[in-house]
Amino acid sequence: MPDLKYMELNLMQILDVLRAARLTRLAVSDQDQPYVVPMHYQLEVTRGQVIIHLTTPEGGRKAETLRRNALVCLEFELPGCAWVDIALVEGRAAAGLREAGKAVDIRVTASVMTGRRYFLPQA
Repeated sequence: MPDLKYMELNLMQILDVLRAARLTRLAVSDQDQPYVVPMHYQLEVTRGQVIIHLTTPEGGRKAETLRRNALVCLEFELPGCAWVDIALVEGRAAAGLREAGKAVDIRVTASVMTGRRYFLPQA
């Protein structure tokens, strides 16, 4: 197996990944079991604070899990020609009911952001 080479991304590169990626993977802990699900998102950057907005049905597993444990990790992936950029955002989720019986808005405020560019091995 070839060595995996990577470089750390700086804050601007991480924000570029967050702006360009189409999906995020939401990772939570559901009663000591990992639970990861892909989701669409909206990015908000206000005065240097990064906030990720997600929406989920009110009675689903994601909403129930977040009520019990609000700590989350989000993974964003952006492929390039010979590399793939990965950004991770850790934070606390705050849920608000949009309309009774319809949807829950989840607002994740980033507390830690990291990123790496992984270079694809040559064939």
